[in-house]
Amino acid sequence: METVLIHRHAEAQYFMKEYRNIFTTRSDGKSWPRRNGTWMMASGYNQALLAPAKKKNMQLIAGRVDVPEDRVEQFIRESPWEYERLQVHLNVNIPAAIMSPHGAFIVDEVGITKQGKHSVGVQRQYNGAQGKVGNSQVAVDLIYAVPGERRNADQKTWPLGMDIYLPEHWTEDRERRKEVGIPDSVVFMTKPQIALSLIDRALDQGLMPAFVTADCGYGDSSEFRKHLRDRHVPYVLAISPGDIRVVNASVNVMTGNGTRQRTRGTFPEGTAVESATDIAGRTDCWKTVTWSDGTKGKMKGEFSPEMVRIIDNTAKRYVTDELCWLLLERIEGKSGVVELKAYLCWGMDSASLKHLVKSAHVRWTIEQFHRDAKQLLGLDSFEGRSWKGWHHHISMVLLAFAFLSLLRAEAQNSGGRLPSLRQVARAVVLEVATRELMMERIRLKKYRRDSTRAKYEAEFMLRRFSDW
Repeated sequence: METVLIHRHAEAQYFMKEYRNIFTTRSDGKSWPRRNGTWMMASGYNQALLAPAKKKNMQLIAGRVDVPEDRVEQFIRESPWEYERLQVHLNVNIPAAIMSPHGAFIVDEVGITKQGKHSVGVQRQYNGAQGKVGNSQVAVDLIYAVPGERRNADQKTWPLGMDIYLPEHWTEDRERRKEVGIPDSVVFMTKPQIALSLIDRALDQGLMPAFVTADCGYGDSSEFRKHLRDRHVPYVLAISPGDIRVVNASVNVMTGNGTRQRTRGTFPEGTAVESATDIAGRTDCWKTVTWSDGTKGKMKGEFSPEMVRIIDNTAKRYVTDELCWLLLERIEGKSGVVELKAYLCWGMDSASLKHLVKSAHVRWTIEQFHRDAKQLLGLDSFEGRSWKGWHHHISMVLLAFAFLSLLRAEAQNSGGRLPSLRQVARAVVLEVATRELMMERIRLKKYRRDSTRAKYEAEFMLRRFSDW
């Protein structure tokens, strides 16, 4: 099926104009030096990221926009434009075609494989892209996602921000900080703390999600969950089934003993304290729920919800204010081994079981975002070492992704179906190539303005010179 784009000529310049001030003016309103050149390089860099290529490093980008490589390097590594402002602008400019009352925040991390040990933040650490420990950088990111009404593939995605994780030995090493230009204000932050900084930035811009979702690397953090509760943000967070202890929500919480008021609530002695694994072993309240249509048929599974209260200290019988649904999911593997997954769903007391299940499975969207951002836009192609260069490149990739996301949302057909981001990217390149061929013919006066022939030749070029 051909992807029909709403934007005339699918030109990124129309989209980029919304962000021009980021590259030409400072936050105080004064103009940057060489602002026109910076703006031209921003437009060119964006166009080069959208063009088909397996690796989008600065050498290739320079060739695509026909400028010396040192100009591209200066724009990414040294130019004073503020990547934070660009990411904030993404927070406040979610298009109407994507914005929805059902939009969720999804938190995750992405691994970027690296050679050597001098690039900012690099160390031997777990890299999700490789599924193992390796020499890599790790970034924490936040996206806005709207679930598809009927098909998983019809979700809409908008990038909100990405920041690099700096291991503690990086933040404590003055020499390494100086070599890569880490600002003095940057201190060590855990991945959940980085995620909260991205979420807080979005909330402070007036963007409120239906809920936040993340894997157990974030869901297991009581600090992460409490911060969301303090900001009145609902969440559906995966947890490690054997770690967190709970009591049933019906258990009476004691706040005094008749003579003095306790500062913390406690549960009665003899109350059953359980983990998600314990509850899954005793419950027989499993229900089969279908939450979406996938590429291989209906997406369904077995689930069991229970309203619980999270325990803070089992020995002292302390409870927290975290009263929520514990959603259990069991998955039988091909070998017959049953895998258990668990989610804490807070601020969603009145939600149906199907809604909880669908919310718990929105998170796959960010994995698709990582694949598309790497394969189509060169998220992992930056070859520099510096803090500024890394954040500049990543922010430009987020901007290019946002452009494609907007076109994709506007290409929704009458049945509510959306093309893939790869189809949209291919359509953008094809449309630009067709227009360029038509204009070249007019310049050479070789043919009349034949759009059909030009499109045929553009399709041939795309097949011949790229993997798109």
